[in-house]
Amino acid sequence: EEYGPTLRKAHMYIKNSQVLDDCPGNLDFWYRHISKGAWPFSTGDHGWPISDCTAEGLKAVLLLSKLPSEIVSEPLDAKRLYDAVNVILSLQNHDGGFATYELTRSYHWLELINPAETFGDIVIDYPYVECTSAAIQALTSFKKLYPGHRREEVECCIERSARFIEKIQASDGSWYGSWGVCFTYGTWFGVKGLVAAGRNFCNCSSIRKACDFLLSRQLVSGG
Repeated sequence: EEYGPTLRKAHMYIKNSQVLDDCPGNLDFWYRHISKGAWPFSTGDHGWPISDCTAEGLKAVLLLSKLPSEIVSEPLDAKRLYDAVNVILSLQNHDGGFATYELTRSYHWLELINPAETFGDIVIDYPYVECTSAAIQALTSFKKLYPGHRREEVECCIERSARFIEKIQASDGSWYGSWGVCFTYGTWFGVKGLVAAGRNFCNCSSIRKACDFLLSRQLVSGG
C-alpha cells in the first residue's frame, strides 16, 4: 500500500516514455539513427535515442518485471524489450564504446569549427565510460531473463564493451567521468560495467587498480 502506487506510476511513465517508431522518411538519406525502442532524455515525443537512457530504461523495466503485476502493473511486452536491445546493439562503436545519441561518425578535427563558447568536444559524439557501462549492465540484465534472444551478439557486445572500459582506464586506476564528480564518478561506472561483464577483483587488474585509486582518495572523515 505504501510503495505500490509509486512503483505503478513510475512503471507507467517509463513505459510511456519509450520511443515506439523510427523517424519518418529515409533514415540513411537524413543521416538519422534508428530510434524505435529507445528511451530519450524526456518523454517519447522527444524522439532522439540516447544510449544510456535506453540502457537505464531497459534495466528499470526488467527489474519491475520481477515484481507482482498486481503491484507494479503488467510488464513491458517482450517485443518492446527486443527493440530496446536492438537500439543498444546498433549504437556500439568500432572500438567497443558507446557515445550518447549516435555512432562516432567523423574526426576530432571537426572541433576546430565548434561554435560553442562554453563547451568543448561536442561537434561529434564520443564514446564515454558511463554510456558503455550502462549498456553492459542493461544487456547482462536482459540476457539473464531472455537468454535465447540474439545471445551471441549480446555476449560479443558485452565483451567488447568491457575491453573498451579496460583500455581507457587511466594509469592511476581511475576513469574520466563526464557528467558527475569526474574521476570518482567515472570510476564508479567503470567498475560497475566490468563487474556486470563478469570481471572481479581476482581476475581483473583494472578492478584492482580502481580499488587502489578509490582507497587513495578517501579523506580522513571517510568521505
